[in-house]
Amino acid sequence: EEGWDDGKLAGFLDAVESSYKGPFPPVDEDTLAGGLSNTIAGRICNHFDLGGGGYTVDGACSSSLLSVTQAAKSLIDGDTDVVVAGGVDLSIDPFEIIGFAKTGALARGEMRVYDRRAGGFWPGEGCGMVVLMREGDALAAGHRVYATVAGWGISSDGQGGMTRPEERGYRLALERAYERAGFGIGSVALFEGHGTG
Repeated sequence: EEGWDDGKLAGFLDAVESSYKGPFPPVDEDTLAGGLSNTIAGRICNHFDLGGGGYTVDGACSSSLLSVTQAAKSLIDGDTDVVVAGGVDLSIDPFEIIGFAKTGALARGEMRVYDRRAGGFWPGEGCGMVVLMREGDALAAGHRVYATVAGWGISSDGQGGMTRPEERGYRLALERAYERAGFGIGSVALFEGHGTG
């Protein structure tokens, strides 16, 4: 449209490409690990020379807890002796944020958790990891034990809206967890909730 000849156009495009790519590091084998979940665990195993297998678990808001249950199962089954489990959440995908906004899942004002006026949530970022072993092995090795996983329960909400958790789903998970753990709700001193507004 500007009437540039091929030489001027090529020079302009080269400058634009250089300027556009300038802030980004060169692409190498670690580049995908920051953007594809299926490469993250593999790169961690590669870096630390771990041999027990590495994979990611995606269960939305329960992903980190699901990773702990998978780790516990692996320990119980004797497939592993030590497991690193946890979760990382980064809000780097515009599709996710725009999707939550368009479906009304994001709070338009103050986020009100556990409130009758709850109207969505604000996304956050963070990371939490734990190292798990069978309790007897950890004590025999002289490691400090911070907590013991007595049991867990998993369920879904069944039918219901994406932004409206269903009470029966939570109850089912709790009942399964208490049954596996072998003790009742009356003995639990602390509850941590899901917490999305």
